[in-house]
Amino acid sequence: MSPDELQRDQSVAALPRTSLHPTTELVSSVGIPHVSFHAGNLVLGDSTTSSHRSFSIIKTLGEGSFGSVFLCDWHSKLPHDAPPPSTTHAHPASPQRTGTHLVAIKKLKRKLDQGWDACKSLKELKALCALSPHPCIIPLYDVFLSTESSELYFVFEAMEGNLYQFMKARKGRALDICVLSSVFEQLVAGLNHIHSSGYFHRDMKPENILFATPESLPDRSGQTDVVVCKIADFDCTREITSAPPYTEHVSARWYRAPEVLLKQRDYSAPVDMWALGTIMAELVNLKPIFPGSGEIDQINRIINVLGDPADRGVDARGRVLGGGPWVLGLELAEGLAFRFPKIEPRDMYTMFDKKTPSWVVERISDLLKFDPGLRLTSRQCLAREREVLGGVCVGKAALR
Repeated sequence: MSPDELQRDQSVAALPRTSLHPTTELVSSVGIPHVSFHAGNLVLGDSTTSSHRSFSIIKTLGEGSFGSVFLCDWHSKLPHDAPPPSTTHAHPASPQRTGTHLVAIKKLKRKLDQGWDACKSLKELKALCALSPHPCIIPLYDVFLSTESSELYFVFEAMEGNLYQFMKARKGRALDICVLSSVFEQLVAGLNHIHSSGYFHRDMKPENILFATPESLPDRSGQTDVVVCKIADFDCTREITSAPPYTEHVSARWYRAPEVLLKQRDYSAPVDMWALGTIMAELVNLKPIFPGSGEIDQINRIINVLGDPADRGVDARGRVLGGGPWVLGLELAEGLAFRFPKIEPRDMYTMFDKKTPSWVVERISDLLKFDPGLRLTSRQCLAREREVLGGVCVGKAALR
């Protein structure tokens, strides 16, 4: 196991399925601001408003440099039109029957002594508040700054796990094409909502895509035809119209777009589409397509599949061959004293099992292009997906 794989496993080691046990840690706090919902949108009060929040911590889901995430039983009232939790973490009974209201609470590590007005400038909060509700985006139920500790809490819908865990649990068993199609369409729909709202995610990876399977969905108990995916973790999200330069230290290496690897500082939404292509390839093969051990190795792994960024024309269907030309990329590489080796692209079909549908391979190929302008946009992906499927698999993702 490589150091990256070990770190990946350790990062989700605290996220196994769990049943509900009696809890002893009750958290009670007055939080700023008071929140409400209007037409499905979270409405935040100002720094002069507050309300009491109370919850019991069931278990720690994860810890990192940013803070901690907990699975909690929420005791306070949420706005009446807040959507109910979609999962009970594999508990056989729904929250309504057990009297629990499961949520995932993220507590930031750094204290925000400057008060609520300082919290409002955080990228994650700004993005979450700007995005209107969408079934493929994890919903924010509440957010508050504790008046006692100056710690900021985000309250989210609780899901069963993340996409990396989902793939790992398959133990090499390929996904049914309808599952693959359903996941792809949900991710595309979520990204299209983010992009059309004027933002790009910047950290798309399996660990930031949450899922729930039929047995954990309280309103779909007994069904075997549903897998729900929702994009989460908006720490790195930026507005598309925001002014660069942007940091190159963003997104996990295996899903990092070539322009970011080569230190371009004015990238945009196409970095999410590159990441989507790598995630889709991983869903098909159940292993990463570009598992680089460092930035140079990452670039070389990409080149070994896509070839060097040269203009090789198009295939019989008019699709750009290999990774396609990328003049700016050659300039960026030269500035880093890196020279692209002359390598012919591999036939993308040889990267996957022969049973993989051609549209899946083509979609991945259309996303994995060097030049950001040559990659499919989320809107184009959504249109092509619906055109190919014709509604046949949507909502029928049998987990076989």
